[in-house]
Amino acid sequence: MRIVTPKASFLTLTILLALYFTLIPNLPILLHFQRILSALGEYKLGFVISIPVLLLAALNFVFTPFSFKVIFKPFFCLILVVSAFASYAMLKYQVIFDKGMIENILETNSAEADSYLNLSVILWIVFTGVLPALLLIRTRVTYGHNVLMRLGMRLLSMLISLLVIALIAALYYQDYASVGRNNRTLNLEIVPTNYLYSTVQYVHKTYFTQKMPFRKIGDDAALVQKAGQKPTLMVIVLGETARAQNQSLGGYERPTNAFTAKENNLVYFANVSSCGTATAISVPCMFSDMSRTQFDNNKAHNSEGLLDVLQKAGISAFWKDNDEGCKGACDRIPHELVPTDSDKTLCNGSVCYDQVLLNNLDDKIPADGKNKIIVLHLIGSHGPTYYKRYPPEFRTFTPDCPRSDIENCSQAQLVNTYDNTIRYTDYVVSQAIQKLKEYEKDYNTALYYVSDHGESLGEKGLYLHGTPYKFAPEEQTHVPMEIWMSQGYMQANGVNLDCLKQQGKTQAFSHDNLFHTVLAMMNVKTKEYDPSLDALAACRKP
Repeated sequence: MRIVTPKASFLTLTILLALYFTLIPNLPILLHFQRILSALGEYKLGFVISIPVLLLAALNFVFTPFSFKVIFKPFFCLILVVSAFASYAMLKYQVIFDKGMIENILETNSAEADSYLNLSVILWIVFTGVLPALLLIRTRVTYGHNVLMRLGMRLLSMLISLLVIALIAALYYQDYASVGRNNRTLNLEIVPTNYLYSTVQYVHKTYFTQKMPFRKIGDDAALVQKAGQKPTLMVIVLGETARAQNQSLGGYERPTNAFTAKENNLVYFANVSSCGTATAISVPCMFSDMSRTQFDNNKAHNSEGLLDVLQKAGISAFWKDNDEGCKGACDRIPHELVPTDSDKTLCNGSVCYDQVLLNNLDDKIPADGKNKIIVLHLIGSHGPTYYKRYPPEFRTFTPDCPRSDIENCSQAQLVNTYDNTIRYTDYVVSQAIQKLKEYEKDYNTALYYVSDHGESLGEKGLYLHGTPYKFAPEEQTHVPMEIWMSQGYMQANGVNLDCLKQQGKTQAFSHDNLFHTVLAMMNVKTKEYDPSLDALAACRKP
């Protein structure tokens, strides 16, 4: 049987590709418009018809410069496949591809990336990306005419597209302006221009912006604890993807904090905001001396941070990681990424439960009389494979959702699974506290727990995290924070526990507090310290 080879002119094929992108990869933005119009109640029929026409004209204008023979098929085959990934993420999770999301994607490790793969995403990519790309490869593209004629045809096609856009703007400018003012993410939802533009932004800033000189801070850092006072041993437990709304210590109806709730010396901070909505932003931000509004990731990666300052004061610092790395925060101190085959009970070769972070921790606490700080970076509640974050014995809330395509689980199953991750994290934090209690004879001990960002579980149609901060819902920015101190620590440092518990209930805090609070808790004096950002300052005796 003879297989027919499709044939089309370069202009026809460009328009067909623009039409395909309008209807398939851009289905998420068309559905978003449908939701917007449904909420409006009244709208012009012409405005509704103009939306896909405007999108088609705009895409044809953007695509036409890529219709030259040498780049036509390679370029469009690539963006067909990549756009299939992007459209799936937008359709299922309402992901917005700004520069921060591109940074988060590029810094994702292979184990985390694998957790997003499932049958539905593979089928979507095959049918909306791979098969159209194969069809394009097989299609014989005709160019004809001479070079000037082809160039003129391209310019004419682009001019017609511009005229269509101008006509629609003249007729419905007020409608688009009104919708745009109330839905500011729409310009970040057009595939493929959203991720292409954001990738160019990221690449330009990362590789083509003049590298700034490395910035040192805290050269004056010095330990100022009283003579004869026991050294301090502090553990920072850096959570992952835990949101405040699901913490029973904050009023949630389920016992998700059943283990730490038993600790009398633990303070829960109910109103804490994150620096970002993704690990790649929040982690370097909270360990830097910059506030959220001042934060610049490029500057942070070219600067010393909290752990550098503590080390300058003579404090022994160590970072142990079960997630995707410290994002630069631990580059100049001893650090370790837990091997995924390090414990047969807690690891399966690709991921470990967070309890593995407590293994061999005693080796990092030698009896040398030095002040010490240890950071434990959890994998916590990282989705979408929430069910892989807790052992079977912590499958408390059932039925859960043992799959990565979480949109196919019921809301109850999804919340059950997520709550199990929060409860297991709480257990790990409580075990870290028990470990610190073993050292109370030789150290004044303390623990600081905070999550890097929150998580959406289907509220407002959003899943996961990474929404641009100015658009992000509270579920992604409201995070839990806890501080536990031994009796010896509080006495030596003049901390009023009742005062601090009251502060935790009534005052607002953020990731901005970590840098300055930890400096003070470790008795380090430096000009970098800002007492107004020290969460314990109001409850500590001078």
